[in-house]
Amino acid sequence: MNLNLTKIKGVCQLGAVPLLTGIACLMAVLTSSCNKGSSTVGTSTISVVAASPDAPSADLYINGNIVNATPLVYGSFISYISTTSGANRVRLNYTGTTTQMAKDTVNLASNKSYTFFFSNLIAKNDYLLVTDTVVAPPTGKASIRLVNMSPDAQGVDLVIGGQVIVSNKSYKQVSSFKTINVSDNDTLKIVQTGTNNVLGVVNAVTVQSAVVYTVWLGGFASGINGYNLHAYLMRNAIF
Repeated sequence: MNLNLTKIKGVCQLGAVPLLTGIACLMAVLTSSCNKGSSTVGTSTISVVAASPDAPSADLYINGNIVNATPLVYGSFISYISTTSGANRVRLNYTGTTTQMAKDTVNLASNKSYTFFFSNLIAKNDYLLVTDTVVAPPTGKASIRLVNMSPDAQGVDLVIGGQVIVSNKSYKQVSSFKTINVSDNDTLKIVQTGTNNVLGVVNAVTVQSAVVYTVWLGGFASGINGYNLHAYLMRNAIF
């Protein structure tokens, strides 16, 4: 379900989003310059990450509208979609049913971008809402941030090419976006802070210039119910 985002000219037009249905309001945007209109209701953009390891296949609804065309499964994500600012009702239903799995209401500021992580065991109804500051990386570079979505992994570091890029992020902590070099075949490692103990790996990554990434750690260090730690990579934007 990882989505291929289209090239951004300037900052507008964040990507084709093939998961989305043809609901007219769900056009991907990043800045207020993309959202001008006569309505006095503000607009926000939000992406959603399925980070709850025991959640079965699900449908995602925002304010009563389904926003995925194929089931949302653990480790997958839906790229930025547009919605009205203010209170937004976000819920997961079991795929193809009206039976609710989890829900929350999130408050979104006008002309802001967010990422919403469903997290922990699904019965916990736990989530993280992150305000995203997505800007173009320096010329010839990429940028990346680390999100720790493992409830018991404690502090973790992001290591790329033997270099610690982000250090000591605990559960629900999010780093700022860090500039990194491009590479044809790189390995992203999430390790226990200050050690070489690898908790999650994303192998054979082509790090492209002008792309903004998020790498996140999911699952449990204790392996509860067989839900071990895994690292996942998503693309936030292409400039």
